[in-house]
Amino acid sequence: MKKRMADVSQLDMAGTVVTVTRKAIKNFYVRVDRETGEVCVTAPKHLADAELLRLLQRDWAWVKRQRAKAARRPQLPSHRYEDGEIFYLWGRPYVLTVRVRAAQHTAVCTRTGRLLLYVAASAGQEERRKAIEVWYRAKLMQGIEELRAETEAIVGRRPREYRIKKMKTRWGTCNVLAGRIWLNLKLAQYRPAILRYIMLHELTHLWVQNHGSAFHAHMDSFCPEWRALKRELDEGPSYEI
Repeated sequence: MKKRMADVSQLDMAGTVVTVTRKAIKNFYVRVDRETGEVCVTAPKHLADAELLRLLQRDWAWVKRQRAKAARRPQLPSHRYEDGEIFYLWGRPYVLTVRVRAAQHTAVCTRTGRLLLYVAASAGQEERRKAIEVWYRAKLMQGIEELRAETEAIVGRRPREYRIKKMKTRWGTCNVLAGRIWLNLKLAQYRPAILRYIMLHELTHLWVQNHGSAFHAHMDSFCPEWRALKRELDEGPSYEI
């Protein structure tokens, strides 16, 4: 049974709802949301449902493993951006303290284990969330700049630019043709070693575009501890911004 809306549909695969997005592309991709276990497929427009299900069946053992990982991940409470909530920066917890002030603009800073959020009295939850997100973006870009020279020297490649965005299923992506690396905003919440590992991973794609044996060999050379860091990232808490 499927439900269609524009180029998005839903299919049932072994009792699991799979969201399918059809685009003008050549290849078939399947992803599992590391937090919710949701299964999403991106497929060529011409691909029939029967062929899509056949390809899913081929990858279903991997999908089940990823869904099991998602189910085991520690679940943290959702934020309301109120006093006492815990936010993480570079692996360290900070207790949120909201301070109301007359000025209309917001500001965020850390001080002795606290995350201070200065807002106007009229600022609602969404405005508070946006202020903290902007702060995280600035911190992540700072972390990228601090690691950039080291990681590029290790890999021996340099992208044209780094960008940041919120991603549900990936920690980073590398557009080889554009020479552009995207990094997940949530990386600012993990230890700096995690960011370093992801940067090395994406830079390595400038040598090898897939995740085959050649890629793994490069990563073993560039970041010998990468498997342990990947496990820490994949199985640890899923922090919310």
